[in-house]
Amino acid sequence: QIVTKDDLDALVAIARKDTLAHKADIVAKNMVLDGSQAGAFWPLYKQYEAEAKLLGDERLGIIQDFAEHFDALDDVKAKALLDRQMALEDKKLALQKKYKDEMLKVLPAKTVARFLQVDSRLNKLAELAVASEIPLVY
Repeated sequence: QIVTKDDLDALVAIARKDTLAHKADIVAKNMVLDGSQAGAFWPLYKQYEAEAKLLGDERLGIIQDFAEHFDALDDVKAKALLDRQMALEDKKLALQKKYKDEMLKVLPAKTVARFLQVDSRLNKLAELAVASEIPLVY
């Protein structure tokens, strides 16, 4: 199955829109925060999401690059894409660690753990939606 750049752009846009439109609501419904905790959590959450969106943009760039070269993908290009994807995964982990540490300064560890669990589940759902539509390298 050959996938075009436009196909991937549309797919990623849909997955992002659906996830982001409901993500804050889902997070809110799954967090148990008193007033002071909410006051500390939500500004950090917004900063985290803004930085995560930049990483999502980077991921989109990798997917678009893959789509543009899909028909003529050679080992050199495949390695470059792999390297970019692995570097992106490192950045995602660094972002999670950064905000874990920031949140632990103002929230109980169990609350931070709950947030990271909810966030992880939502991210995995969005990633699965996109990944299931991207053809395997052959």
